[in-house]
Amino acid sequence: MSSDLAERHQQIQQGIAIAGDNNAIKASARAVLEGEQETTHARDDAISPRQFEQLVNATHRIESASIAIETRAVLFLCGRVGLRKGELTHLRESWFDWSNGTLTIPNHQPCEKGQHDDEPCGYCRRRAEDRVSTNNISIEEAKTALESVADGTLSTNALEQQAQELQSEVNMSMEDALALQWQPKTKRSARTVPFDFDVRVKLALEAFFEEFDRWEKSAATVNRRINRLEDISPVDTRLYPHALRATAASYHASRDISIHSLMSIMGWSDPSTARSYVNANADQAAREIRSKHR
Repeated sequence: MSSDLAERHQQIQQGIAIAGDNNAIKASARAVLEGEQETTHARDDAISPRQFEQLVNATHRIESASIAIETRAVLFLCGRVGLRKGELTHLRESWFDWSNGTLTIPNHQPCEKGQHDDEPCGYCRRRAEDRVSTNNISIEEAKTALESVADGTLSTNALEQQAQELQSEVNMSMEDALALQWQPKTKRSARTVPFDFDVRVKLALEAFFEEFDRWEKSAATVNRRINRLEDISPVDTRLYPHALRATAASYHASRDISIHSLMSIMGWSDPSTARSYVNANADQAAREIRSKHR
């Protein structure tokens, strides 16, 4: 097989569009699945420092001590450290280096959080289903891909045979997809993040791990803890895990850290994502203006 065709094999395996609208849709779906782009509305939903403090205060009004501890951990891990919901859902104390004040998100951790032993959680099962649906290609898609680079040099029989081979190489079973879970959203998401830049973050995490050795609950419970804060706090804005993650990005950007450091902390691949937070940060702009007039 020619080098061009071999390259196309690799491109399809990476979810790259080759030809036609269907492949463009598939590539877009893969980009969303792998988190290559952060959604712009999450940045727009980031909350202010004052609103964040109001949420912190609200955690102390939660009657259940264990739920209050969980809620503070969610708030600081998402809203200051910048974890995604999937990362938080699979959090373990083994990720933490307490002496260095860092946590390391692994590139793979077998998920056994399902209702039955050795079974993945619902979050991981949905991610596996998404992976199968966006990764797998039909015979017709394989033929289209091959035809786009073969320039009519393949006979009908050869095209059929190579399309079957390509489909076999690219496609995965649900069992194979589940075996990959849990994985962070992208390769860059496997990262080491500091948490000791704010003593309250460290105290909230220490309190959490005095009670638990991991996040034992589901991804849905992360949502419920945030929804509870929304109900009992005076913050009048839409709250959800990714909005808190965007809040963390805005918080770091306001501290004049570099674009590349922000990419590293947040696990982004695209500098333009980090740049959008740096360029749009009102707190940083306000501080700079005040400093010029003193």
